[in-house]
Amino acid sequence: MSVKMIGLSLSLALCVGTAALAQQDYPNRPVHVIVPLPAGSAADGVARIVLPAAEKYLGQPFIIENEGGAASIPGTARAAKSEPDGYTLLWGTVATQVSNPNMFKALPYDPAKDFTAVARVVGQSMMLAVPSSSEIDTVAKFVDKAKEAGNLSFASAGIGTSAHLCAELLKLKTGITLRHIPYQGGSQSALDLMRGETNMMFYSLAQFQPGLQSGELTLLGVAGDKRSKFKPDLPTLKEQGFDVVLTSWYGVYARSGTAPEIVDKVADAINKALKDPEVVAALDKTGSEVYATATPAEYQAFTDAERKRYGEIIEAAGIPKS
Repeated sequence: MSVKMIGLSLSLALCVGTAALAQQDYPNRPVHVIVPLPAGSAADGVARIVLPAAEKYLGQPFIIENEGGAASIPGTARAAKSEPDGYTLLWGTVATQVSNPNMFKALPYDPAKDFTAVARVVGQSMMLAVPSSSEIDTVAKFVDKAKEAGNLSFASAGIGTSAHLCAELLKLKTGITLRHIPYQGGSQSALDLMRGETNMMFYSLAQFQPGLQSGELTLLGVAGDKRSKFKPDLPTLKEQGFDVVLTSWYGVYARSGTAPEIVDKVADAINKALKDPEVVAALDKTGSEVYATATPAEYQAFTDAERKRYGEIIEAAGIPKS
């Protein structure tokens, strides 16, 4: 073997050895998690319950970085450009992984190519709320009012979110016209709904709690295939004759190319945290239901299937790509 070939072989062995050592040593510093929504949003609230609890299993702190706005695109794009070393992760949502690629022509990232699934965390049933001042108490009455008025509005936590697409699916199923008012997160949108500045909104229970407690909001139904354990007396939209079933969910993703050993370490830490009774109790207060433990491969398959399903809904609703 020539001196040059020996040198190349040694260099290759050194690179492989260094990579293997890095995987074994992971993590040796804090892990940054980009949450592409504002602090105080539903997604952020869940992240701040789960990630701190997972730190003791990972052995290093998770540093949460909020980068909200613009349909969660800037923060997600930054995660997509990170090094595939497991030190920058994405707190993924329906918008970042599923609906955005079906709604934007020039997305600066490709969720199917730029990310690999790590851990499925929770799902949140989407509940339909209206201002109590409207005196509407069923979905059928809201639909009738929307048909009569012709100019009602609905708020959402942002373009492409489950909250947005639930309303679009209701429009599709009923033929009503509603004007979309997207917000950068759910907190302000829920407040404006309480004030009657918008007419309807789908969102998680936690964001509606202040309005429910004050009597300023009324829940009409839940957009799930079954009733929520948090509101067992609230009928689903399907029970009321409207086939609207969509669930918001959150999970963790790593940059594509991240070593499987690193992915598995993060997944294991998060899955262990999700079995902690104190974590589950805290998540219950946000209206979040913990998913059954899924391997990274199973979560990837779930994400891919959801992307296809949401794409079909967006196409059927006639939402043009922007």
